[in-house]
Amino acid sequence: MSFRYLKVVSFLSIAYLLVLVCLSSVCPVLASQVFKIGTSEVVKYADALAVECPQPEIPSSLHEECYKSCCLARFCITCEGKHEVTLLASSGSDEVDEIALKTLRRWKFKPAMLNGKPVQSVRKIKVEFEVE
Repeated sequence: MSFRYLKVVSFLSIAYLLVLVCLSSVCPVLASQVFKIGTSEVVKYADALAVECPQPEIPSSLHEECYKSCCLARFCITCEGKHEVTLLASSGSDEVDEIALKTLRRWKFKPAMLNGKPVQSVRKIKVEFEVE
């Protein structure tokens, strides 16, 4: 029984050593290839830019009271510069939120660029309201 046990253990030890030798010779090659690719390719990215940002039309009812608030908007901008906008955080007033959305839908964007080609992107913008 002990001879058979030693034979199995020695076989497993040899198999283990072969695996280690194979891994040690493969891993550096893979790592160098990944590193080489990472340094040889240059990626240039430019965020989408708002090129037209009309101001909101504040109704007279809001001019009568001092109002200060903000909301957070998310723009999904296509390769053509068209966009959809949604509010992620409310200003606390349904009326102000509607004014913000109405105004933000009129904004125009230059699309994001990746290696000189337009790409779809997402931007978050904080919109602040202050009526005095």
